[in-house]
Amino acid sequence: MDLKVKNLSVRFGQVRAVNSVSLSARQGEIVAVFGANGSGKTTFLKAIAGLVRASEGRITYHGEDITLLPAHERVARGVHYVSDRARVALRMTVRENLDVGGYLRTSAQREAARRRVHELFPVLREKAGEPAGILSGGERQMLVIGRALMGNPSLLLLDEPFLGLSLEVRDRILAVIEGTLKGKATILLAEHDLAAARRVLDRYCIFLNGEMIHLASGGDITDEERLRTVFRRFYQYGDADRKGEKP
Repeated sequence: MDLKVKNLSVRFGQVRAVNSVSLSARQGEIVAVFGANGSGKTTFLKAIAGLVRASEGRITYHGEDITLLPAHERVARGVHYVSDRARVALRMTVRENLDVGGYLRTSAQREAARRRVHELFPVLREKAGEPAGILSGGERQMLVIGRALMGNPSLLLLDEPFLGLSLEVRDRILAVIEGTLKGKATILLAEHDLAAARRVLDRYCIFLNGEMIHLASGGDITDEERLRTVFRRFYQYGDADRKGEKP
């Protein structure tokens, strides 16, 4: 296993946001992390990225203990966190925002990475010289993901990347995950969109009150309704998810 998280806990004062969670992932595997708001899934991803401090436990990546490494050193090792709340530099151009993501790479590597990102997200090429502040919400999310790809991530932590996006933009990002990243980069995908996640996941887990309460292979899910059944069993939401409420 390339990523190993052992008995990870995160506390904020007296509140334990993540409680003794263990999870491993192979290189190129996509693990979906499901859970209601406040279940601990975002804190779990941020702890792996080094954006919050682990109170207990150990995180190893490619055999190296990275538990105490600061976030920028984890980025240098290929660990990148992407959130729907990630900011772009509004006054900088789209190209300049992308280049920030490749700051550890050589000029030639950045140029090659930028061309690749432009192939994946053509709108970023079309608006390369424009300030990022003019982009729509969906275009900014493509920029945030493109910026992460500029760093050649080997471990990508995607925190609700489809939140608030149109189906067109969601499908564009899913196509990048399916066609470019799957089987290459290890991905932990925290998401509410069951249908989207089901398209790409290899395994999935469910968080509740800071604990991982379920871990299973994606092969156990033959259709979306079976995944919804799992949610109803653990969250006891009845048919709430059918009415548009987030599981």
